[in-house]
Amino acid sequence: NRSKVYGADAETEAEFDAGLTVDGCAKAADFVNFCDAFSIPVLTLTNVAGFAATVESEKNMAKAVARLTYAFANAKVNVIVGKAFGSAYVAMNSKSVGADLVYAWPTAEIGMMDAKLAAQIMYPDADADTQSAKAAKYKELQSSPNAAAA
Repeated sequence: NRSKVYGADAETEAEFDAGLTVDGCAKAADFVNFCDAFSIPVLTLTNVAGFAATVESEKNMAKAVARLTYAFANAKVNVIVGKAFGSAYVAMNSKSVGADLVYAWPTAEIGMMDAKLAAQIMYPDADADTQSAKAAKYKELQSSPNAAAA
């Protein structure tokens, strides 16, 4: 669920949307299971905004996420470095899955959904300025690391 790839010159070479894909879940589950088999500790760095939404992923996503969640049941430490939204975050070694410790950077966003989307759903007829203000308030109250810790 990485969001950027950097080259040798520290320049961004590629950017991604930080969503979980079927192939990404399978790769991560295999890696975590391999580490667990040899008692290698796993530190998870989480930055996930949701799931990839393609026809292929819809067919196989539930099985891949279940396998990943099961693999993460033995991982013990998670650091949220970016976004951690909804059930995609739960699958990524959340406290709910069994992580012993979950840390978050001060700039992390943790919650059920992105604050902008929440404001659009709660205030569909409001103008853009009102939605932005409501999104900022939602983010402060519902999506901050402090709110998640509380």
